[in-house]
Amino acid sequence: MKKFRWFATLICVAVLALASVSLFGCGETVDGVKLVESKEKVVVIQATKTQGSLLDALNALKDAEELKFETTGSGEMTMIVSVDGYAPDSAKNEFWAIYTSLTELDGVSYSNEEYGIYEYDGKNYNSASYGCTGLPLVAGETYILAISTY
Repeated sequence: MKKFRWFATLICVAVLALASVSLFGCGETVDGVKLVESKEKVVVIQATKTQGSLLDALNALKDAEELKFETTGSGEMTMIVSVDGYAPDSAKNEFWAIYTSLTELDGVSYSNEEYGIYEYDGKNYNSASYGCTGLPLVAGETYILAISTY
């Protein structure tokens, strides 16, 4: 009987461990976007469908309480000013930069390595040529918000 209890306990622990990895090891897909990572100075998002803009994706994550962010301005002049409570330090010339794996779509160039490169998980991502309202969300592409300096 002791062996059975020990085995049953071991199975329960294994099931709980697997459940916690599946629930907390990666973000859930929310309206066509998945939050891959969110730390103080970097946020990584993976698009799972082609629809809307990066700002639409950020708003979906905000509505699902996966991510907090604030913007200023409107339309093409929308600027990200804080993410999960972190605002860039102007004394250090910091700003929230957008990097992406999306290079070109329908003849439009959406990123340029000449503007800067961000290395994440062994891959290089180019600086976005458009802001959060003009950058389309495309399935399979990665979008990174990262603190950069000028």
